[in-house]
Parts: sequence; C-alpha cells; structure tokens
Amino acid sequence: MNRFLFFTSVALASFLIVLDYSIANVSIPYIAGGLAVSNEQGTYVITTFAVGSAIGLAMTGWLAKRIGEVRLMVGSILLFTLFSWICGLAVNLEMMVIARFIQGFVGGPIIPLSQSLLIKHGTEESRTRDISIWSMIVITGPVVGPVLGGYISDWYHWPWIFYINVPVGLFCAIAIWFLLHKEDSAIEKVPSDIPAMILLAIAISCLQVFLDKGQQWDWWRSNLIWILAIGTIVGLTYLIIREIWHQTPLLELHLFKIPTFTISIICLIVSYSIYFGTVVIVPLWLQEYMGYNAEWAGLAVCTLGVAPILFSIFTPIVMRKFGNLASLMLGFFFFGIGCFYSAYFTTQADYAHIAFARFLFGFGFIFYVTPLFSLSCQDIPEAKLPSATGIFHCIRALMSGVGTSVFTTIWERRTIFHHLRLGETLTPYSPMTPDVSDPQNLELLNQATDVQAAMLAINESFFLMGWLFIALIALLGALLLFAKKGRSPPVHPVSSD
Repeated sequence: MNRFLFFTSVALASFLIVLDYSIANVSIPYIAGGLAVSNEQGTYVITTFAVGSAIGLAMTGWLAKRIGEVRLMVGSILLFTLFSWICGLAVNLEMMVIARFIQGFVGGPIIPLSQSLLIKHGTEESRTRDISIWSMIVITGPVVGPVLGGYISDWYHWPWIFYINVPVGLFCAIAIWFLLHKEDSAIEKVPSDIPAMILLAIAISCLQVFLDKGQQWDWWRSNLIWILAIGTIVGLTYLIIREIWHQTPLLELHLFKIPTFTISIICLIVSYSIYFGTVVIVPLWLQEYMGYNAEWAGLAVCTLGVAPILFSIFTPIVMRKFGNLASLMLGFFFFGIGCFYSAYFTTQADYAHIAFARFLFGFGFIFYVTPLFSLSCQDIPEAKLPSATGIFHCIRALMSGVGTSVFTTIWERRTIFHHLRLGETLTPYSPMTPDVSDPQNLELLNQATDVQAAMLAINESFFLMGWLFIALIALLGALLLFAKKGRSPPVHPVSSD
C-alpha cells in the first residue's frame, strides 16, 4: 500500500470536515445577502451543520458495523462532496439549511473513521507520528476556516466556500477506495435501535439550538430556551437509560468504564470548550472593538497553528519519554501561559502582541492533541475503536458549541457590567470626564467606554480560562501520583516512534 497516498487522502478528508465547521462563520453576511434573509436567519447555516454532524458522529460505531469502515468512509466522503455542491447551488434558505444538515450528518463519521483507519493500518513505527500530524491538521482547521472563508467571500463569491470541497473530496474517496477496499472490516447484522436514534436526534438538536440561540434569546427569560433545555435533559436522560440496558446499544456507554477513556473525555470537555471559546471571542473582539477587518482578525488568530506545524515532529519523542498524562500536563501548562499572557492586554495591544499570544497558546497543541487522542484509544479493543472514536468526536463537536456559547455569554455580559461601572465614574463633577457638551463628544466618550469595557471582559475571560487549565494540571498530577503508587496502571502512549 502506498502509505503517502493513504495518509494524504485520509488527512485531507478530515481537514475538509473541520474546515467546514468554521469556514461559513465569517461568510454569513454574504450568504444571508445572497439568499435574501437576515443575518440572524443566516446563522442556521452553522447550526444545522453542527446538529447533523453531532448526530452522524454519535452513530459512527453502529454505521461502521452495518456497512463496513472503508465503505462508510468512502460513502461519507462522496455524499459530503455532493451536498457541498448542492449548498453552493442553494437558491433559498430552506434548500441551504436542509443541504447543510445532510452535509453535516454524512460527514460526521469521517473524522473518527480517519483516526480509526490510521491506527489500524499504520505500522508499529508510524502510528504515533501519523496521529500527531493528523491531529495537527484537525486542530488547525477551525483556525484556517475563517481566514479562507473571508478571503473567498471578499474576493470571489460565497458559493466557492462549498465548491472547493468537490475536487478534494473526489480525490480522497477514489484514493481511499483504491487502497483499502480489499481490507474492509467485516459487516455485522446489528439491529437498528430506532428509538435511540430518535432520542439522540432530539437531544442533540435541542442542545445545539439552545447553545446557539441562548444569548440572542436572553437565556432563561425565553420560553423557547426553557423548552429546548427540557427537550435536551429528557432526551439525554432516556437515551442514557436505554443505552445502558440495551443489548445492542447505538452508543456503547460501557466504554466509560475504561479509566483512560473517561479521563480523556473530561480533559476534552474542559480544554476544547476553552479552545473554541478563544477561537470565537478573539476575532469578535478584534473586529467589533479594535478596528480589524475579517481578514486581519483571521490572520491574527491563525498564528495559533504555527507552532504545531513547525514542532509537531517532537510530539512522539515527548510521548515516548513521559507518557500521555505528563504530555497533556505540559500542553495544558502552555495553554495556561497563553491565557494568562492574554489576560494582561490593554487597548494599546497591537497586532504583534495579539499574534504572539495566539502563537504562545499554540505551543500547547504540540503536547495536547496526539496525547489526548492516544489516551482515549489506548485501552479500547480494536473492534470497539469506531464506537469509541465516534463518541469522542461527538463530544468534541458538542464542546465547540458549548465553548462558543459559554465564553461569548461571559464576555458579552461582563462587557455590559464594566460599561455600567465605568459609566458611573463619568460624571460632570469628575476631573477625568472630558467635555461632552455636544452630542458628538458624548458619542465618542461612549465608544471609548465600550472599548475599555470589552477589554476588561476579555481579560477576565482569559483569567478564567487560565485557572481552568491549572485545575486540569492538578487533576492529571493527582492521577500520575496514584499511578506511581501502584493504585492504577501507568499510562503510556499507544505506540512509540
């Protein structure tokens, strides 16, 4: 088998999926204008893709058994390519929303299957290196997306953010089928758990809309938010109860009995929420308060991917020497340093300081993604890999919505809080208050107060992120101590390079 062609096709397929999570974000005004709808309605282009993708990710294990891993991988890529083309051809919002949901659903299994295929078909010497490079590609996709989406929308036409998937998708599908169709996994006649599928669809749909629209609808003051919250809780509760006792579950929740898998999920929930929170709020802050356009905001953020690209070759060495848990601690240390550095920004921060902060944060990814993926898979039986990776990446996809919602809400509400507190000091009797006798000066003073309030809110958000990473370091440190005392097995990489 041509290993270079195998890795390239699998990695490119994964990159297409993670790219589509974020490439449409900055293009929403263009898409909304082209479809003659409001920007608020245009956000459903993002929401429906996320909902479909999360459902497809959760069903990966069951689908792989029914269809075969290689057949499912190739079929998913071809259908994803087809619906990317249909998204570009959309003439109204309804057509776009339906196509985006199906695009997300059929593309969901691609990332977990990519990881599973790399582990199964890699050599003992290459697995860690392959997963390291693949992980870097997966994690930098959401950073590249806004830059590429903004450039295409500004200089060409928004449908091309979908059309670019077509040639790459066709290449990946043909290459993977040519290389692996004779080595497909055995097909099992697993019963279809229709009630679990319905409960999964209800729970994920309600949760995703709840997260996307919560701030816009003022959270608990909205009856719709209450309905969505109840739908999420009821759907997840009944789904978990059913899957625990069902003989052939759609989601193999018994995998959480494996300690290393559970630890990896806990780390994923906290760290990926923070990561996606920074990916969203930093560009928003730069564009709304610091005078950056979409392209320059994207360029400031994309330096986050420089360190993983340049130094990911050292990841296998660190993993071999220290193991997964210690490598993760090192990654969280760099994440924390990047957050605390950003927490001391002022409104005088220039492009170089902002880009360096993102570059510093990116150092954490050298010791984060590969150890986390390896930790999640290291004790999973080979037959259960598609199910485990499906659950892992389903939670990863959901955490992107959680991180966006939580940290955007914190930032916006703390901005309002600081604006009120700063405004209280700007009285006519204060020597710090400039002359605001005419409306134009008053408006300029209000804008300056907005900028300072947003800056203080960003500082507080990064302080919170930094302390959360310290908490994760403490958790992993405690686990390492227990391992050294013999109370739990030592945690080492899946393989060495």
